[in-house]
Amino acid sequence: MYYDLLRIKAQDKAYVTHTSDSIIRQVVCYYRKEKDEKNLPKALYYAGRVYRDLGDTPQALEYFQRVIETAKGSTDHKLLSNAYSQIGMIFLYQDIYDKAPEMFRKAYHHNALAKDSIGMVYRLRDIGRSYSTLKQADSAIHYYRQADKQAERIKNLRLRSVVNSELSGYYTELGRYEEAYKAMQIATSSKRGKKLPLYAIKAQYYEHTNQPDSAIHYYSQLLFTNNYIYKQGAYWGLYNIARSKGKINEMLTYLDQYLMYTDSVQNMNQVETIRKINALYDYQLSQKENRKLKIQTFQERRLKVIFCIAFVFSILLFIAYREYHKRKEQAKRIQRQKLERIKKEQYQLSLAQIEKNKKEIEILEFSLREAETTQNQLQQDLLNAQKKLIEKNSEQIEARQKVQDQAEAKLKQSEIYKKFHSVLKGEEEEKEKEEEKEEEEVKINNTDWQTLNQAIDETYNQFSQRLQELYPITDIELKVCLLLKINLSPLQIATIATRSKQAISSIRKRLYKKFFNEEGSTEQWDNFIQDF
Repeated sequence: MYYDLLRIKAQDKAYVTHTSDSIIRQVVCYYRKEKDEKNLPKALYYAGRVYRDLGDTPQALEYFQRVIETAKGSTDHKLLSNAYSQIGMIFLYQDIYDKAPEMFRKAYHHNALAKDSIGMVYRLRDIGRSYSTLKQADSAIHYYRQADKQAERIKNLRLRSVVNSELSGYYTELGRYEEAYKAMQIATSSKRGKKLPLYAIKAQYYEHTNQPDSAIHYYSQLLFTNNYIYKQGAYWGLYNIARSKGKINEMLTYLDQYLMYTDSVQNMNQVETIRKINALYDYQLSQKENRKLKIQTFQERRLKVIFCIAFVFSILLFIAYREYHKRKEQAKRIQRQKLERIKKEQYQLSLAQIEKNKKEIEILEFSLREAETTQNQLQQDLLNAQKKLIEKNSEQIEARQKVQDQAEAKLKQSEIYKKFHSVLKGEEEEKEKEEEKEEEEVKINNTDWQTLNQAIDETYNQFSQRLQELYPITDIELKVCLLLKINLSPLQIATIATRSKQAISSIRKRLYKKFFNEEGSTEQWDNFIQDF
C-alpha cells in the first residue's frame, strides 16, 4: 500500500491527471484500519487531490477537511498548509470568496512553521487574489506586495515575476497604470515566467495608455494560443483599437471573432455549471450508498457480485454487437451526434432547461435543509453557491430568449418578410381561385432571395450555414427551408418556388431522410426547421 501511495504522490507532483479513485480508496481504507497516524493524513490528502481531478468537488472538500482533523497536533506543517490551501482553492472555484482568505491565512501560518519560504510567497499571493475577487483593493494590493517582498527577500526572480504579473493585471483593472507598468517591468525581468498572462497584461496596459501599436502586437501574440479566454480578450481589445481608429472592416472582423469565442466560453461555463451540479448530486447519492453498505449482509454482497457479472456480460455483448454494426452505423452515428448536439444546445437555452433548473433547485433546497439540521456550515455554503449558479443560468436563458423574440419581431416587421408574405393572398382564397393562381407571375428575384437569406441568418444565428454544415443541400432545398422558416404554407411555397405542391412535399420528405437517415413525414421536417 505504501508503494501505491508513493505512486499516486509522484503522479500528483508530476501534474499527471488522476482518472480513477479505485487505488486511493484502497490505500485510505488500509491506513484507516491500521490506524497509521503518520500515513493516513497523507492518504486522505491525495484522495482529495484525486477527487479534485475527477471533478467531485464536495468529495474532495470532505477529504481535505479529514486531513486537518486527523493531523491535529502533527508536525507535518507542509501537509496541513497544502490541505488548507486546497480548501481555499475550492472556495474560490465554487465562488465562495469570503471564506477563502481565512483558509489561505491558515495555510500561510503552517508554511511559516515549516519555514517554507516559497510556499509563503504563494499563500500571500493567494490571499491577495482572494481579496481581489471580493473587490477589496487595498487588502488585495497589500498582500500582493507582501508576497513580492517575500520573493525578493529569498532572491527568487521567478516568484517575483509570478506575483507581479498578477499585480500588474490587477493595477490595470483598477486603472492605476503607472503602478501597473512598474509591476510589469518586474514581471518581465524573469525569462522563466509564463508568457500568455504577461502578453495579456501588456496588451491591456498599452491599450489603456494609448499605445495602440504595442497593444496590437501583444494582442496578436495571444491569437496563437488554444486558450479561448485569451483569444476572446484579444479579439475584444483589437476590436476596440480598430473602432478608435475608424477601421470599419477590421472592427467588424474582430467583433465577429469575439462573439464567436464569447459563445464558446459561455458554452464552457454552462457545461461546467451542469458538471458541478451533477457532482454535488452524485456526492449526495454516494453518501446514502455508503450508509447502506455498512448494514449489508453476505447475501447482499453475493447479489452484488452476480449483478456485476451480469453487467460485465452485458457490456461484452454490447461491445460484440457494436463491433458487428460499426461500419454500417458509422455515418449514421456521426450525423446523429451532430443532431443531438444541436438538440442539447437548444435544450440548454430553452424553457425546458429552466424547468429542469427549478427541479435542481428544489433538490438543493432539500439538501440545504438537511445541512442546516446537521449544522454543517461548509456544506451550506457549497449548496448556496450551487443554487446561485443555477439561478444565474436560468436568468441567462431568459435573457437570450428575450433577445431572440425581439429579433423575430424585427424580422416580421422587415420589408423582405412582408414582401414574401404578400406575394399571395390567403390560402382559402387561393384554393377558390386555383386556376387563376397558375397564371399569376411571382415577382421574386435573386436579390430578394439573398436578402431573405441574410435576414434569416441574422435572426437565427447563421441558419443557412449551420444547415449546410449538417448536410449539403441544393439551392431549391435551401429555398424551401427559408420559406418554411418564415411560416409560409406548402401551397405558398409551391407558387413562389414555381413547383407543384406534391414536389414541395417530396422535397421535405427527402430532406428529413437525408438528415435523420430514416423515413419521416413532412410535418416532422417542418417542426425540425421551426426549432432549428
